[in-house]
Amino acid sequence: MLLVQVLLSFLISVILVPFMIKIAKKFNIVDKPDNILKVHKEPTPYLGGIVIFLSVLPFYYKDLGFIIPAGLLTCIGLYDDIKRVSPFIRLIAEFIVVSMAIYYVAGIDQPFQFILLVITGIALINGVNMVDGMDGVCAGTAVVSLLFFAFISKNFGLLIFAAAISGFLIYNFHPAKIFLGDAGSYLIGYILFYSFSFLSGRSGRGGYFISLIITGFYFTDLTYAVIRRILNKKSPFLGDKDHIYDKIRKKFNKESKFVAVFTYLISSIFGIIGVISWDFQFIGVIIVIITFAFIGYYFKLYTYN
Repeated sequence: MLLVQVLLSFLISVILVPFMIKIAKKFNIVDKPDNILKVHKEPTPYLGGIVIFLSVLPFYYKDLGFIIPAGLLTCIGLYDDIKRVSPFIRLIAEFIVVSMAIYYVAGIDQPFQFILLVITGIALINGVNMVDGMDGVCAGTAVVSLLFFAFISKNFGLLIFAAAISGFLIYNFHPAKIFLGDAGSYLIGYILFYSFSFLSGRSGRGGYFISLIITGFYFTDLTYAVIRRILNKKSPFLGDKDHIYDKIRKKFNKESKFVAVFTYLISSIFGIIGVISWDFQFIGVIIVIITFAFIGYYFKLYTYN
C-alpha cells in the first residue's frame, strides 16, 4: 500500500508540473532575473511548491500536524511570491507552524524542549529557503535528507514527501523549467521539520541531535551566512551570492548540474554521520563538528569573494 502511495505521489507531481507552468505563465507568477541575486536568463515560473503540496495532499489530509501548518506556510509563501510578505508576518507564521509540529507531531510540551525546538524549526525553514538559489539544489538535498529520516526513524511514510519532491525535481534540475518559489522552499522546510519533530519526539534528545546532523547541510550554510555577514558588518537578513552552492561553483568552476550533485553528496555525508550517530553519538558529534569546520574552511564560507 505504501509503495503505491509513493508511486502515486511521484506521478501526480510529474503530471501536475506542466499544468502549473502554464498557470504561472498565464498569471505572471514568475521569477524575473535581476542580474544581482537572480541570474537566470529568462522569467521562470514559480508554483513548484503548489505541485508538491497537491501531490502529498491525498495521503496526508488527515494529519493535522502536517496539513494545517503546511497549508498555512505554503499559502503565505505563495503570497510572498506574488505580492511580498513582511518579515514579521513570515516570522509569526513560522512560529505557529513549528509550534504545531512540536505539539502534534513530536508530542512535546515541556517548556525548555519546546522553545529549543521552536528556535531550531524557524532556523531550519529559513536555512532551507536560503539554499533555494540554484537549479535542483534545495529540492535534491531535501530528498536526500528525507531518505535518511525515513531510514533512521523507520517512518517510511516520509517517502511520500520524497517522491513528490522528486517528481518536481525532474523539471527543476538545470536548466530549470519551474522554480519552487517561497511557497515551495517554505513547504520543504516544514516537511523537513515535520520529519525532525517525529524523530525528536520518538527518540528524545538523541533523536534531536541526529535530526540536527541529518539536516546539517542547511544549518551549515545558515550558520556561515550569519557569521560571514556579521564579520563584514552586513545585516544577517540580507541576501548574497556566497552561499555554499555559490562557493562550490566558484571553487571548481563547474556548471549548475555539477554543483547540485555535489550538494547531494554533502547532504548524504551528513546523513551517513547521522546513521553512525544512532549507535555512537559521541563519535558522531565529533565527526560532524570536524565536517562542519572543514566545509566552512575549504569553501571559505565565512568570507566574501
